[in-house]
Amino acid sequence: MKKLLAVLFALGLVMAFAMPAAAADISVSGTYYVGGVYEDNQDLLDNVGTADAFYFQRLRVQTALAVNPALKLITRFDAMEGYWTGGSPTEYQNLGVRDDDNLDFDRVYLEAKMKYGVLSVGYMSDGAWGTWFANGETENPRIKFTTMVKGWMLGAIYTKVTESDHNTTYSDLDNDKYLVYVVKPFKGGVAGLLWVYLDYASNTDFLTTGEGFRTVYHILEPYVKAKIGNIYVEAELDYAIGSAQDWSAASGVQDVDKDSWSGYVNVKYFLSGGAYVGGQVAFVEGEDADPKTNTAGTTGADYDPCLILWNSDLYMWQGNAAMGTYNTTTDTMTNAWLYQAYAGYAVNPKLALLASYTYAKVDEQGTNLDDDIGTEFDITATYKVMDNLEYMVGFGYFWAGDYFKAATATNKVDDDYIVMNKLTLSF
Repeated sequence: MKKLLAVLFALGLVMAFAMPAAAADISVSGTYYVGGVYEDNQDLLDNVGTADAFYFQRLRVQTALAVNPALKLITRFDAMEGYWTGGSPTEYQNLGVRDDDNLDFDRVYLEAKMKYGVLSVGYMSDGAWGTWFANGETENPRIKFTTMVKGWMLGAIYTKVTESDHNTTYSDLDNDKYLVYVVKPFKGGVAGLLWVYLDYASNTDFLTTGEGFRTVYHILEPYVKAKIGNIYVEAELDYAIGSAQDWSAASGVQDVDKDSWSGYVNVKYFLSGGAYVGGQVAFVEGEDADPKTNTAGTTGADYDPCLILWNSDLYMWQGNAAMGTYNTTTDTMTNAWLYQAYAGYAVNPKLALLASYTYAKVDEQGTNLDDDIGTEFDITATYKVMDNLEYMVGFGYFWAGDYFKAATATNKVDDDYIVMNKLTLSF
């Protein structure tokens, strides 16, 4: 009898502790994809280029635990990310932009709806704003507050980019970022303005040598998205100004100012019968010859205008396009102009087609023989197999320009093409 009472008492305690947790509302969302790629001549070499074929996958799960209607705990993790091989999936190529752990939590933060706004604290999304042009989404620890004032969304964010002086004899060596933004929805669209203040001190070493530099500059990022009749337009401008390298007097090194531009505009016209045509122009300023000013603009790795050129997914699994002493491209558009025309057609509610033709050239030519990066033709078909499950097949061909020869006339380059497919489950 005593044992029975002890068991019942233990079960009662378990239920007592479990009931508050059970009362919380838990929602789960995410994606699981499996993709296959065949790429010919990724290194762009003439007659000796290599080909590669492989499958890759990733599971991404986000949970939101609603403790009460005004308080949530949000987490996100990636699992089983890698290319297919024996045993667990194995990491591939560019480890710097992808987790190679079997299970990796990258976000956990609380979200509290308060009287005057929403407070978010913890590891959360960083690097996403406006259009996809300047987005390079990652995760960083942040303190974020947003509020609505007469139809205007206002926000302020503190971001810890790098902690460099904890448990050291140094001080003030951190990289911090401060952001203030305003967003205004209007009939048919939305517009916003973001101000970023960067204060990066990790390159200073004042306590031991008195040398080093600090990076302190401002970034303004206005954007707009609007649909007027049959026309949709989105645009973004990114302007950075300040000090790229503010050297200490003991260093005896010339300071370097920051003054750079980047911009993007995309216009789409909707035709009858589910068809549309459009075009986009993107510009990222290059580094000029003036050593006193850093004019190199930047966009984000999430901007994927093509299947091959500057595609972050392909770069994650394959690495650079071109090899050796030749010029290369990565997942981020830099020092370039891009011009693209595209057309799409929704054949039916399940099948959508998209084709594009792109030309790219260098902004600041430097010592390159040519500013022609190349042209690319892409076509994709996306089929909705069932609710929450879609299948995509794509083909891309890149005619490599002489930019990839770098400064050597005897270098020879050849073209690259890709065939890919991808099955994506969303939940």
